[in-house]
Amino acid sequence: MANVDPFLLRRWRLSDPVLIADTHSSHVWRARTNRGETVILKRLKPEGLAERSGFEFLRWRDGQGTVRLLEATNDCALLEDAGALTLARVFGAARDIEATSVILSLLPELHSAMSRPAPRGMMPFANHAKALFALEERGGEHREICRWAADDARSLLAQTRDVRPLHGDLHHDNILFNGKDRWRAIDPHGLIGDPVYDVANVFGNPLGAGALIVSPERIRRLARDFGIHFGCPPGKVLRFAAVHAMLSVAWSLERADAEGAQQNIKERLAFAGLVRRMLSDGL
Repeated sequence: MANVDPFLLRRWRLSDPVLIADTHSSHVWRARTNRGETVILKRLKPEGLAERSGFEFLRWRDGQGTVRLLEATNDCALLEDAGALTLARVFGAARDIEATSVILSLLPELHSAMSRPAPRGMMPFANHAKALFALEERGGEHREICRWAADDARSLLAQTRDVRPLHGDLHHDNILFNGKDRWRAIDPHGLIGDPVYDVANVFGNPLGAGALIVSPERIRRLARDFGIHFGCPPGKVLRFAAVHAMLSVAWSLERADAEGAQQNIKERLAFAGLVRRMLSDGL
């Protein structure tokens, strides 16, 4: 079990740390302050250091649409405890339409203008997508659909006019409910780019494989609803969703032996292939 650096416990006057998550990119503990309140301590692993811009995004939002950042070092963040009720747990796959309504209600707050300047150091979308471009260059088994997605990513980049800080990893498990009346986003990557990209991961995470993730009806509904919200054609929403799916494939191929990697590759390829056909057929 991962242990918390005693220096951090002393620095932030924390006690009773309990590990609640061990992911590819970070360790996360729930701890107690000297006032008896619970807080969240997140420490990035070497593989997750690119997410440091997510700390800056949280600092900039200051609780507006997100969990509040209390303190931070280069690779650690002390966060308010927003609870453990995720959007996925509250609604589940069977109540997907209600979950989508929550996301639509959160987006205006998450993307609202702030009085303070946007933080420097946000990762540009082009850098975020570099694994997809690298996979395109390597070729291999998925080269044809990868080339299609990479070309579309470049096209979307060239057409982007509304550039702003983004969460960058918004999905059902990264949206928490406080148990009363408020939903907030956690674990941002901290990107800068087209805000439409912020709903790309909603299509496939964490609703799983099979009929739901590759359902044309669900895909059309999400594309329509998000297109109305952003004032753009549904096709643009789907293009970003497919680009993200292939980017997820590229990430999984980089650590193909990791738990769930092969299943994720299978699911995301199926989704990207279906979206490609839908776009070709005019939805």
